Amino acid sequence: MATLPPRKNLTPTRISKQHLTPLQTLLQMGFQKHRAEKALASTGNRGVQIASDWLLAHVNDNTLDECTPREYILYACPTGPFLQQLEEFWIKSRMMCGWNGAHNYVPHITLVSFFKAPDECSLQLSKALKQVVDMTGALLDRPIKLELYVSQNFMGFFVAEDDANYLKRLALQYVKEVSNSTISLEPHVKSLHLTLAYQFPQNQFNTLKSLVESLDASCASNWELRLYSRDPRLATKQVHKVVYPHSPHEIDELELRIGDYIYLSSDAVDNSSDGWAEGISWLTGSHGHLPVNYTERTAESDAWTLHRVVQLSKSITPSLSSAEEIDIVDGHSISTEAEDQPHRDSTHRWKMKNVYTFCQNACNTVGLHTELIEGTSFNEDSEQSVEKYLRKTLRPCLDLSSINQHNQSNLQQQTTPLIEITSMSSPNANDIKVEPMPATAPKSDDTLSQHSADNSVSISSNRNRRIYIMRHGERVDFTFGTWIPYCFDEFNNYMRKDLNMPKTLPKRQYIPEGWQNDSPLTNIGLYQARLIGDALAEARVQIDHVFCSPAYRCIQTCTSALEGLKLIGKTHIKLEPGLFEWMAWYPEGVPDWLTKDELTEANFTIDHDYQPFMTISTLNEAIKETTEDFYTRNYQVLKKIIENTIGNIFIVAHATTLDTCTRQLIGEAPRNTNELRQVIHKIPYCSLANVEEIDGQWKLVEPDCLPVTHSKNPRFEWNALTAT
Repeated sequence: MATLPPRKNLTPTRISKQHLTPLQTLLQMGFQKHRAEKALASTGNRGVQIASDWLLAHVNDNTLDECTPREYILYACPTGPFLQQLEEFWIKSRMMCGWNGAHNYVPHITLVSFFKAPDECSLQLSKALKQVVDMTGALLDRPIKLELYVSQNFMGFFVAEDDANYLKRLALQYVKEVSNSTISLEPHVKSLHLTLAYQFPQNQFNTLKSLVESLDASCASNWELRLYSRDPRLATKQVHKVVYPHSPHEIDELELRIGDYIYLSSDAVDNSSDGWAEGISWLTGSHGHLPVNYTERTAESDAWTLHRVVQLSKSITPSLSSAEEIDIVDGHSISTEAEDQPHRDSTHRWKMKNVYTFCQNACNTVGLHTELIEGTSFNEDSEQSVEKYLRKTLRPCLDLSSINQHNQSNLQQQTTPLIEITSMSSPNANDIKVEPMPATAPKSDDTLSQHSADNSVSISSNRNRRIYIMRHGERVDFTFGTWIPYCFDEFNNYMRKDLNMPKTLPKRQYIPEGWQNDSPLTNIGLYQARLIGDALAEARVQIDHVFCSPAYRCIQTCTSALEGLKLIGKTHIKLEPGLFEWMAWYPEGVPDWLTKDELTEANFTIDHDYQPFMTISTLNEAIKETTEDFYTRNYQVLKKIIENTIGNIFIVAHATTLDTCTRQLIGEAPRNTNELRQVIHKIPYCSLANVEEIDGQWKLVEPDCLPVTHSKNPRFEWNALTAT
């Protein structure tokens, strides 16, 4: 029997596919070349899976088919203990003095200023970085010498001449390696420096100067080269991070997803009369109008793409954790062997293993192979490490279920790729989701009785003691932005400008200045609080003592909740200054709160006999308290409240209070500043936390009532109907 003749072209196999580049794979999948190149450049050439996810997310990006080159920049960045110092300085300077130009970037020394390059050159730019370091010679084996310079408009470190010459040689060599007919770039030949502060108000000079002089540059021994790129649309924009979600109600509105970054024009933000502005989503490339107060300003460099990191110095200072190396270039994973790092931190090892597995799976999904290559160092000291890059860049893209469902068919019609998107999540992901608690019917043995008029309902004998801690409701200033100039006339008379604003405001000593840092609630805020009180009453919750932050918004919230609980007139509110917010946010001291007499005149039931555990003068002395000091202050006040009362306690204060009062009570350590910021974004208005004493130990338990969730209602402009 005759055998079949051999095939001229062998059937493609997994082995042959292993040698395809990510670009070739994307082209085989049906993507257009210019789109595939743009996706790879925008994701730092980290493989097919990431690039295809980016394309799915950007299906409605109207610049997807534009051949606009990306902008690249080369930095020398510190790592290790010196980086930790700088990050702490950044946080303190921003909190104490507000935003200045230095907060827009990671700590760095600019070696090559922004230059433009086509998307197809992205991989070449990345690979050239390692080649430059290899050609230049030995790595640094000592700290770079930095000389402090302080003036009225600039503060920073200048690099000493010898070290500056070394860095300039690197920059010159890089320019030589990548320059061609399509890429034009120049090294940063002026005095090399690391900026600490600039574009700051003159009245902040002394404060910034004292913070700057506390830095110790003698430990600046660990450095690395980083190549970044950015979307050219970002060049003239501010970057804001989304902290609250928003679902569009109109076709010209932009969907906001927590963790996304938004490009906003400074003029649009400053000149907005209603708190709305037009922006561009980093995650999807789409543009539209959004409520600015659903975002917070962040560093511009947070929205950049990290392409490559190359170690520049021998580590002569032990790393803060471990120094396991990992890199991904052109879809290939680069890692050192585990046995070469005998002193790894176990948590860090788990995190980096998870990242390596992710990258390996992404490569295997499209038939690529992984290989070990020496050279690039990524460690946990690097703020823009691969781990952080993947958490920040991939997780939002892979979590675009609603976008994918809506747009996948549209994308396939345009590019017809054959791809299966696999959603991969990491417990280390730092994006924040606000999800409603599942509804659970109250159990018969899990309720508290409320005080009734006839006292017919008593406390269950087997009930444990509970503390209810509640955040205040929606506030006027966060809802309407700069409201005081528009709501007070030249005689300081209050004028209501929206139905969600208060009808009237109580009399106070300083009008309108007193409202600047002591905002009232909106009418929605009052209703939110009343809903919580009603729900607690329905759950037969008994409240024996009521404590409240002296902030007016908290007193209003507390009163509305007590109305829902039907406790108005039956209990008095004890004002406790020790429950106020972090004093680092109030460098000029506590606000001018309403006095007890002013509150009583406004019909609030205030306990005039209560002697607070922390006086206002003592609180004023805590202006420079650290995050740990803040946690300790709130916790110590709560402990004294517990020790001096019997029965259940109701506390109304701020978003932070839900964590700062309970964290140490349940046996956990105080959080650091970054962790606190992440937590408070998960605590919307009128959130309620419950702690219960069980067998002598306090534990967080499920609240006795459902949470309250609502969407943003945009302002209606009647004259929009007259537009032609």
